Amino acid sequence: MRILFLSVLFLFSCSHHEKLPKESNVQVVKELKGNRWANLYFSGQPNQAEIKELKAAGFATVINLRQKKEKKYNESWESALVRSEGLNYYNVPVSMKTEINDEFIDSITSKVGKHRKEGKVLIHCSSGNRVALWLGAHFKKDHGFSNELSFELAKELGLTKEDVQDKLRAYLR
Repeated sequence: MRILFLSVLFLFSCSHHEKLPKESNVQVVKELKGNRWANLYFSGQPNQAEIKELKAAGFATVINLRQKKEKKYNESWESALVRSEGLNYYNVPVSMKTEINDEFIDSITSKVGKHRKEGKVLIHCSSGNRVALWLGAHFKKDHGFSNELSFELAKELGLTKEDVQDKLRAYLR
């Protein structure tokens, strides 16, 4: 009986993983590629033309995880443009010095929750790694996914840099 129960449990967890609503390398808008989990989209930095296309593509909110001091980035043009397009805009700067803890995760999750029903949400940084870092921690904290599944999904959805992977591993411990 115990073996039957464990077999069913194993099959359910595998089939559940296969049905998770994720897509990699999707077209967010014209040229901007990213990843998707339900109506959350994750990408690197969108350019001005791509930001202008977001509203027509069903987006309601942009959450930027970049720091103002990063090279080739000026947050002021982005926030002004996003807001002028009628979208919600938030900047939650994340660096390698940022402590990944429940408060950090909640700071992004609360913004997603506040606007998710209004339309799609784009969360971006320069490459998508910091977004995937938040996402992996969010899966563990808010959805109760195992450490392994949280890490695996974060990698599938943009976590490619080893130092950022180490940061997620540290949170998951």
